[in-house]
Amino acid sequence: MNTTKEYIILTSFSLFLQKGYKEVTMSMLVKAAGLSKGAVYHYFQNKKQLFKETLDKLFFSISPFYHDPEEDSKQSFYDCMYQYINNIKKIRERVHQYMVSDTSKYFYYRLMLDVVNYAPDFRVKIEQANKNELIFWQKIVRKGVERGELKKDIDQDILARHFHWLQSGIAVNSIFYGETDSLYKCLEKAFVQLYQMIKK
Repeated sequence: MNTTKEYIILTSFSLFLQKGYKEVTMSMLVKAAGLSKGAVYHYFQNKKQLFKETLDKLFFSISPFYHDPEEDSKQSFYDCMYQYINNIKKIRERVHQYMVSDTSKYFYYRLMLDVVNYAPDFRVKIEQANKNELIFWQKIVRKGVERGELKKDIDQDILARHFHWLQSGIAVNSIFYGETDSLYKCLEKAFVQLYQMIKK
């Protein structure tokens, strides 16, 4: 990506996290980037286009589930589970590096509302990501049972959905209460406890 364009996107992401889409203006973005108005408008026609490209570059692209999921066929279920947990941690760290000191602790919740209200076409991407994530769990559960790592007397589809639902529930709860810092640890604790119940 062009260095100037990427710089504008990085600066914009920080502002969108800090203030929310509605409060951010193109004038703010131009001032924060320290560039001329012409330089910013050379790459982005308006705030909506900039918001969408920012989401694509720094939000959707960093999730492994916005494309067809891949898993190492040689990895155990346990290792795949921890790979998933670490991916969640990396996403959180990536987003947090663009936060400033006065960013609201509800920034993620507000960002999700902004996506719904101002970039509704991204709903399709979110739905596909959810489908891909469920497929990931279904695949590794099936392989875990086939290899004898997981118990055979379990409903594989329901188990896959349990992991999927568990992540969604913990994530929504942490986002709603502005406690995203604890998401990784809570997720790890819940997953490990569930794993202890299903391992052979």
